[in-house]
Amino acid sequence: MKNASQNRAEEGAAETDIGSRLKTLRKARHLTINELALLANVSAGAISQIERNLTNPTVRVLEQLRLVLKVPLSAFLEEREMTPGGAEHYVRRCEARPHFNVGKRGIAKEMLSPSGDHDMQFMVIHIPPGVRSDEMLLGKGEKAGLVLSGELTLEINGDTARLMTGDSFQFRSHLPHNIFNHTDSDARVLWIMHVPPEQHL
Repeated sequence: MKNASQNRAEEGAAETDIGSRLKTLRKARHLTINELALLANVSAGAISQIERNLTNPTVRVLEQLRLVLKVPLSAFLEEREMTPGGAEHYVRRCEARPHFNVGKRGIAKEMLSPSGDHDMQFMVIHIPPGVRSDEMLLGKGEKAGLVLSGELTLEINGDTARLMTGDSFQFRSHLPHNIFNHTDSDARVLWIMHVPPEQHL
């Protein structure tokens, strides 16, 4: 029998509609697809496919789009910025986690940070067997993680480490890095990022 926490997690597992939110944000700024494409250095065809939910944007594409639109990542993941009062302002309820896919390799993410713009963000990343993470953003700040289930290969600046369930890591974000699921089973990692205000993703 499933417990209450498991039921709540499943109820919150609906995939986030990034496409319609991108379209709403673009139109609110009176930009055509071609204008946004030029400003963000993303092809008009790619933006059109994202808005129609025909393809999943990579992390880098989301970053380029949100910088032009001047919004935090959460603007693509939620209908509106929720501003609950009291302690709820600092909480992300299990059933309210945005779920979204990135790239074409089946990688899925669950946002754990509360709604809004933050200097530290964290999420759960689901990596299918044999899949390497999409291009990672490099910049200021630090990144860290904890392997929740499965095994992963962590690649940082040309060095590699095999990680087992329960292993953790931390490094400077400017170092080239990647994570690879070298096994035939799914893997999940808690991914934590400390980023400066101008680089929130």
